[in-house]
Amino acid sequence: MKVQVNAKLNLTLNLGETANGYHLIDSVAVSVDVYDVVEAYARCDNLVTVNGLPNIPNDRNTAYLAACGFVKEFKCAGADIVIDKRIPFGAGLGGSSADAAAVVYCMCKLYKQDVSSVKVRNICAKTGSDVNYMLRGGWARLLGKGDDVEYFKSDTSLFFALTEFDKTVLAKEAYAQFDKLGIRRPYADNGALINLLQSGKTQGIQKYFNNHLQPAVNALSNYAQEYMNFCSRHNLDYNMTGSGSAYYLTFDNRKSAAEAADLLNGSGFNSILCMSVPHGITEL
Repeated sequence: MKVQVNAKLNLTLNLGETANGYHLIDSVAVSVDVYDVVEAYARCDNLVTVNGLPNIPNDRNTAYLAACGFVKEFKCAGADIVIDKRIPFGAGLGGSSADAAAVVYCMCKLYKQDVSSVKVRNICAKTGSDVNYMLRGGWARLLGKGDDVEYFKSDTSLFFALTEFDKTVLAKEAYAQFDKLGIRRPYADNGALINLLQSGKTQGIQKYFNNHLQPAVNALSNYAQEYMNFCSRHNLDYNMTGSGSAYYLTFDNRKSAAEAADLLNGSGFNSILCMSVPHGITEL
């Protein structure tokens, strides 16, 4: 069983009050055509192996944890999993959640289980807050810890000049710094943003984007400062996804996004062109 699983971008990330140690979020997210390729093969015993993620111990390997959770829940045999990693690590693109979702999807197919079942949802929720969303992907509003997902339909295509950095900040450190700083930025109007995405009226849509973690990450590391200065000089509206480290520029057409990526690359910023896609996983 072989699938392609897409990364995601947070167009907005509102942080609310805490509950049971977690910040409640309200985020609009979309899948993009940056992806990992995941293969899974059934075993005759209940063991799980994962290849392609070197130096990540099993207790922090979401692909491994998702597979073990599946075996335990459905009392089925295990799987040999191979991951071709193309989504950058620690970029806020949901790479680890994507791999976990792909593993769950593949094991549902291998062992003939319903991908949309409550048991599968619970496996995903226990593995990571974004995993339920990544299993289906596309356009969605993420609430609570991120595993309460409200999907919505949009025929809109957005194009992004996505910039990667060689430094990152751990998500738990970013949230802790957010609390320490006590900064309360305006909330993005996610309802208005979703209405625009559904109507296809995307001109100037960037003004609805936000990320409450951005000032916290900036306080911990200045890795993106030159990039932000560059974008400001060129009147480019940038946004950070997740807890970083990736930033992106948004356009309603491929040509403008490609020109922006070329401009950034020519100035020493590692950037790629990508676009929104309406799904999270594709069978290969």
